[in-house]
Amino acid sequence: MLRSVLAAVGLLGFASAAAAQPMTCTPTRADTERMSRLDQAWRDALGDAVRGGAGENLRALGPLADPRIGLDRPQPTPGRYQCRTVKIGAAREGMLPYIAYGWFRCQVTLTPGGDLIVRKTTGSQRPVGLVCPDDRNRARFVGVLALGDERGALAYGTDPTRDLIGEVRRIGPSRWRIAFPWPAVESKLDLLELLRTR
Repeated sequence: MLRSVLAAVGLLGFASAAAAQPMTCTPTRADTERMSRLDQAWRDALGDAVRGGAGENLRALGPLADPRIGLDRPQPTPGRYQCRTVKIGAAREGMLPYIAYGWFRCQVTLTPGGDLIVRKTTGSQRPVGLVCPDDRNRARFVGVLALGDERGALAYGTDPTRDLIGEVRRIGPSRWRIAFPWPAVESKLDLLELLRTR
């Protein structure tokens, strides 16, 4: 089991030591409950998207939008990645049931203590957190969401609307997916695709 760590400022790319925040693999009670409803998030989100006319879009995503796929070695390897977010299912009436964003940059870093950190380094919504072991075909992401021009990130557990929990799976050669069920805004399921570049 990965232990709680104080992430090094340089590894997280923040500007000052004050920006470093404690990270943990132990989810809050609310996030544990969210993860327990991951299967329902997949069903409801995909159903919304199909009813909203995005069936072809989902098929074009291939394994990214297939909840069943899960290859061995679910933890992404340290390095640089292209990453993109796909939001599926409308959180509220009148919202779009399918939004696919363009590619941004992400990084996976192994800390000196042996912890694996995933962070999105560009874009207006930037997840950052630990990838924690789960089983042979999946891992767990526990982290927070940085917004806008924020240079740091809140400590996990400080603001429930910023807390993130997700299931990490490898979905192809040098390709991973983090599925975030029931995010605080916009959708029922967020998918972060990670494509290793080097």
